[in-house]
Amino acid sequence: MPSSARQVWLALLSFTLIVLSLGYTYVILIMPESKLPSIATERTISANETERWIFVGDVHGMYDEFKELMSLVDAERPGTNVVLLGDFIAKGPQSHKMVQYLEKNSENTHCILGNHEINVMFAYLNKRDLKKRLSRKNSKWDPVVFDTEDYIPPHDQVNNKHKLLAQQLGSAKLASLASMCSAELRIHLEPSHETLISVHAGLAPDFENKQPSIRDITTMKYMLPKDHSKTSKYKFGKSRRWYKLWTAESAPENVTVLYGHDASKGLNLRKHTKGLDSGCVAGGKLSALEYFYQNGRYHNHLHHVKCRQYI
Repeated sequence: MPSSARQVWLALLSFTLIVLSLGYTYVILIMPESKLPSIATERTISANETERWIFVGDVHGMYDEFKELMSLVDAERPGTNVVLLGDFIAKGPQSHKMVQYLEKNSENTHCILGNHEINVMFAYLNKRDLKKRLSRKNSKWDPVVFDTEDYIPPHDQVNNKHKLLAQQLGSAKLASLASMCSAELRIHLEPSHETLISVHAGLAPDFENKQPSIRDITTMKYMLPKDHSKTSKYKFGKSRRWYKLWTAESAPENVTVLYGHDASKGLNLRKHTKGLDSGCVAGGKLSALEYFYQNGRYHNHLHHVKCRQYI
């Protein structure tokens, strides 16, 4: 190649690299900081006798099984409301479709945030050098913002799979979840003066005395009987499973808690608490508990479908 032509090519190449470099710098400078809408800690709904309520355990991205369950319960019937009890994304293959379903059916489908939804949001907000920062003790974090607290989940529960799913879902889908979902949903059944409380993990029987923390209602399994502020996902000291503390003496009158999160216990239907995580993503079942009003009182009926084993 003649020297003059070579000089022209080198000049063009240098110009291109400069433009690309400037362009890249420019993009970095104008990109907005990763943010999500503030999330409602608690929402309250009043229900009448014409409505029925379908509470669904942990879906974990098993969209095909979820759709089969929705067909089984006839979710499109007028007056039907569906409540997803958290962990409806992550682990399974079709988290994106679960979010799309929520967006499309937001008028009659309610979502509770589980620890996995929150972990994905946290990974999105702190995506830069996430793995390295998780290994450090004093890293600074952008919290997941709720209207009652700024929440940073336990670091040992956040991993690169959450970061990858955050990238796959993208900011718009995660913002939709933050806007649509809450950490707790209270449904007041007006005809019977009962209250159904939906959380992902659990709730202390004296919850009315103090605002429950996001950590407790999204991650806990164990609680100290004499100090309900001491909780953990794991067994410690003299702790007991939180639902065992909902006794006839301690449970608030006419209150039932519906939750997921505890696949190791499977279906766990007690008088005051209803556990509905039946291990779908591990090849168990996807379960739903229906509440409906008939002959002057509320009844409940269990539905389930079998699941493929994905993990």
